[in-house]
Amino acid sequence: MQLRDEQTTERARDEKAPWVERETLVEATPEEVWEALTDEDRLEEWLAPEVEIDPTEGGEISVRDGDQERSGTVESVEEHERFAFTWSRPGEGESFVEFTIEGLPGGSRVTVVETPIGPTGMAAGGWGPRFAGLRRALRRVLVA
Repeated sequence: MQLRDEQTTERARDEKAPWVERETLVEATPEEVWEALTDEDRLEEWLAPEVEIDPTEGGEISVRDGDQERSGTVESVEEHERFAFTWSRPGEGESFVEFTIEGLPGGSRVTVVETPIGPTGMAAGGWGPRFAGLRRALRRVLVA
């Protein structure tokens, strides 16, 4: 099976679904994807210009892009398989963000699901451009 790292799919039950789900295939190992999801420097290559993260359960995450800021808490860490956190903008409801990584011959499938929490929660979306940035960042992985 040959992977096309440009492939991105989006699934939703209907256009009014309160959650966002995106999936992409990348030519990178689950270990390389994991590093891109949990390392501050790697996250700054594709998620936002300023990222602070403690990638342990209960750790904090802070993401800044210009005047846009989100902060939250790391909820789940299953190394090389699953990474989840909650985040929100100041004054807005939280959402739960979950990344899953599935190793495939020749690469990995990366899925993100963002789900609002509570009546004021909001799924931010914007994962299509972010996944494009992730694919670019993973192409630059240096092989030792």
